[in-house]
Formats: sequence, C-alpha cells, structure tokens
Amino acid sequence: MSPILMEIVADRSATFTATVVIAGISIVITVLFLLILIFMAFGAIAPKIEKSVSAREKSKAEKKAAKNAAKAAEKNNKPVASAPKNVPAVAPAPAPAPQVEPGISGEVVAAIAAAVAQTTGGSGAVIRSIKKKNVSGRNPWANAANIENTRPF
Repeated sequence: MSPILMEIVADRSATFTATVVIAGISIVITVLFLLILIFMAFGAIAPKIEKSVSAREKSKAEKKAAKNAAKAAEKNNKPVASAPKNVPAVAPAPAPAPQVEPGISGEVVAAIAAAVAQTTGGSGAVIRSIKKKNVSGRNPWANAANIENTRPF
C-alpha cells in the first residue's frame, strides 16, 4: 500500500455521521420537491399546448373547407355563400330514451346517465340500453384484481 493511503483514517465521530445523514436527507427532500414542481409545471403547461394545437387544427380545417367550397363553386360557376360561424347547420335531434330492462328503477337509470355525462363531459354519449348483467362464478372485481396482479411485466 501507498504511504499516503496508510495515513487516511475514516472519521467515525457522531458529529460527522449526523452531518452526513442530515445532508443526505435534505438533498433527497430538495430533489423530490423540485420534481414535484417540475411535474406541476408540466401539468399546467400541457393543457395550454393541447388547446393551442387543437385551435390551430380547427382553423386549418375551416380554411381547408372554405377553400374546397370555393373550388366547388368555381367549378359550378356559382358564388360562394359564407356560412355564419359557430352556428350548427342542423339542430341535433334529442337522444332517444334508453331501453331499460324491467326491474331497474328510475334512480339507477338517472345515476348511470349522470355518471356517463360526467365522464364524457356532458356531450357525445348516448345511452341506448341498460341491462342487468348475470354474474356467474367469481366476483368481477375479484376477477379484475386477479388479472391485474398476475399480469406479466
């Protein structure tokens, strides 16, 4: 061994040990806090980016539709009529009442409809029928847990 290495002795004092432990814990907590801030910033920025991208795509689609309408009118030698913006061409028809199996109460139908409306944001979903499911054998929740716990990595 080298004579220099022979002279190096590890400091085993309580003060040094406590300093190392406190420094390690404080570094870990600081890094975790910074990661939390970074993810919060991503969570705030991502919806804004998605909104701007969808607005750009929507404006591109509107421009393309107007261009196609102008080309079609030019082919037919007809003037282009500009449609008012944000006005649907045809009013949407009301959704038909769902077909409910006998024995299901109105409260259950209302709860299912409210859950679907909440999940989808209140638009675009139509409940066509509500039926009871015959569960035979194992509980579906237990079956889902079994599938989740035995899923390969």
